[in-house]
Amino acid sequence: VVAGSNDPLLERCLDLFMRRAPEYTAVFGNLGSLGGIKSLRRGLCHIAASHLAQEEGDEYNFGYADRELEEHPAVINFCLREQGLLLPRGNPSGIKEVADAASRDLTIVTRQPGTGTRLWFDRALQRAGYRPERLKGSSREMPRHLDAGLEVLAGRADAAPGIRAIAGLLELDFLPSHWERFDLLIDREAFFQRHIQSFLAILQQEPFREEAGRLTGYDLSRSGQMVYPTTE
Repeated sequence: VVAGSNDPLLERCLDLFMRRAPEYTAVFGNLGSLGGIKSLRRGLCHIAASHLAQEEGDEYNFGYADRELEEHPAVINFCLREQGLLLPRGNPSGIKEVADAASRDLTIVTRQPGTGTRLWFDRALQRAGYRPERLKGSSREMPRHLDAGLEVLAGRADAAPGIRAIAGLLELDFLPSHWERFDLLIDREAFFQRHIQSFLAILQQEPFREEAGRLTGYDLSRSGQMVYPTTE
């Protein structure tokens, strides 16, 4: 059971795992990054998928894990992925930065609280001097990246925070912001269980890289690497 942040490549990885290891069944709970960590604390999942950026520096997930979990989990990098704004083809509103989306009378849909994307977007708005709740459309909270992208594609939103992979799938324009670290948090007592290791092994194999190659906005240079604990 994997719970937490949704991601197209993660969904494909779970399907690939079940095809290559048919003795196992993999399921995903779309709860947002923080919801995944809370589920790990309660023993409701084996792996939490998270990309929660910490307030200071370039680190991800550690502070949230420290607050929510009694023992720090093992952390494996799933991928790096590009985060930004999903825009209609041709960017008709001429959005060049997050502040542009906030300063005009545009409809911006966002993600639900507890997701890493919502956390990033709210912080970006606040740094630009805008209150997230004042945005037109801000009450429409999308459960998945794909749902946010479909709102833009259908013309019901002028922009939405999301990942480049969705822009590629839906042929939307994309305004890049940054690359983020998307990790898998695993209870350290369960880490060496056979089904966990079978799943993690997929991240080092060519079929996984081929799946990523069919999408856009992913960097697999750290995929499968231990982020915590380290040997340094």
